[in-house]
Amino acid sequence: MYSATNWQVTPYTLPLGVGAALFVVLGAHLLRRQNMKRALPGATRGGLLLLASGFWMGVYALELSRTDFATLVLLNQIQYLGIAPVPLLWFSYVVRHTGVEDLPKPVWAALAGVPLVTVALVFTNSAHTLIWDGLTLSDEFGYVMLVNDHSIGFLAFIIYAYTLIVVGVGLLFRSLVVSDEIYRKQTAGLLAGGLVPAIAGIVYISEYSPVPGLNLPAIAFSFAAAAVAWSVYRHRLFTLVPIAWELAAESMKGGAIVIDERDAVLDANPTGERYLDDDLSACYGRPIRDLVPDSIAAALSTDTPIEATVEVDGDERDVLVSTSRLSGGATTGRLVIIRDITDQKSRERRLERQNDRLEEFASVVSHDLRNPLTVASGYLELARETGEAEYFDRVDDAHDRMEEIIEDLLTLARQGETLSDLSPVGVQTIAREAWDSVAAQQATLEVSLDQTIDADRGRFRQLFENLFRNAVEHGSTSNEQSDDAVEHGSASSEVHIRVGPLSDGFFVEDDGTGISEAERERVFERGYTTHEEGTGFGLPIIRSIADAHGWTVELTTADSGGARFEFTDVGFSSTEVDAPKND
Repeated sequence: MYSATNWQVTPYTLPLGVGAALFVVLGAHLLRRQNMKRALPGATRGGLLLLASGFWMGVYALELSRTDFATLVLLNQIQYLGIAPVPLLWFSYVVRHTGVEDLPKPVWAALAGVPLVTVALVFTNSAHTLIWDGLTLSDEFGYVMLVNDHSIGFLAFIIYAYTLIVVGVGLLFRSLVVSDEIYRKQTAGLLAGGLVPAIAGIVYISEYSPVPGLNLPAIAFSFAAAAVAWSVYRHRLFTLVPIAWELAAESMKGGAIVIDERDAVLDANPTGERYLDDDLSACYGRPIRDLVPDSIAAALSTDTPIEATVEVDGDERDVLVSTSRLSGGATTGRLVIIRDITDQKSRERRLERQNDRLEEFASVVSHDLRNPLTVASGYLELARETGEAEYFDRVDDAHDRMEEIIEDLLTLARQGETLSDLSPVGVQTIAREAWDSVAAQQATLEVSLDQTIDADRGRFRQLFENLFRNAVEHGSTSNEQSDDAVEHGSASSEVHIRVGPLSDGFFVEDDGTGISEAERERVFERGYTTHEEGTGFGLPIIRSIADAHGWTVELTTADSGGARFEFTDVGFSSTEVDAPKND
């Protein structure tokens, strides 16, 4: 235990102690960042550098506070546990920062051997005096100080240390010249932290030191601590993150992920984190290809933006993935931007469907309407020449045909993908109303369904009208009609149509000739028809109305051999409505 007379106060104790504490705290923090969210690449090297410097400064502050010779000598030796590795750690720090090609492992091993040998020589100096050949006490400046008379071993260490410092400073100056504005600030901060102690060291070993024996580099590090701390927290040394967030400032509505030259994840904004398979803290340093969907990873192999479909929070989203090169001196990486374009793609798909419909309408107008118009024009000319009433009837038939085609086109044009005006309607009521609008003298209707469903009344009636008209037109049992006709002229024998219930919907069937299995896959295609007078829009209208309600429609064969349309996924309503009695 030391007596009170062995302690003293110097002007340098406080700044050295504060600097040491700051370095130790910063060093410990950087080492912890390896396992924290938004960790700093190179944190291990920077943390060890700060810890070694803090240890050196702290022990020297303690040395300046003591006056007894034996304790001063011991503390002087202990300091070298921090002094010896500092030049190598600083140089390694600079190499990582500037991004130069890493040195071979044997070179690093040789460089690391010098501090180890130096420490060994320090603690065995009494046997060889290679570090000091004399140690004395001085109180010239009003306080006791240990003065070192250095020997050849110390000189060798100084040459080693300043070789690393000079090379490191050269790398930093080169990086300062080629870096952009953001990264230049980082480099300047690191230069300030390295040059001040380096200059102080030169003064210390020269004969121009204002206070002989005072360890100026240790004191200089106390002033440099503020610069290093500012650099770490203001610019986040050794990381592409500050560059990335500067460049991504206008893209924060989308996801942003920063990766280094090895495609390892460094950082991500909250939106970008949604595309990772794990929390950002668990993703740091791992290859991005192992953390994102394959469709996003594919964008990393090209500089061209790629569209992808991914699942985010249980929803399927369309995204546009692009990458931007990042550079800070020789350090490179990439910024991955993921922009949600689901709404845009939905609008594009809707516009594409509208364009398809326009093409279909143009085709019908230019082809299907031209036929009856040509017929009408031809018979009108004959009627004028001959005055025969038969020709006027043919003209009237052609006009009726054109009216049917136009009505089908208007129906298709008005169909939407979803419906908002739904209300409880009685199936039997709508079926009877639709039947009254279909001229079918040789057909009968049976409705054995009196339930209520939620539907758009007008479109639900259109569905039944098209179903009934299709049944009447293709349900003929006469041998005069082709068995595989889908839409054709009036039936020559009575067709019975039935509307009945299903467990989750309803069906409409007839006892006509039916639709062959080979044609069932195509009858819902717009424009498909097997009859020269057919528009090919009747059954597509039926599917369009069913899709708008969210129903599923399937074409099968009735027990009688006729066509049977089954509508499922229908929402039945609990609201009662009046239904007419069967005729």
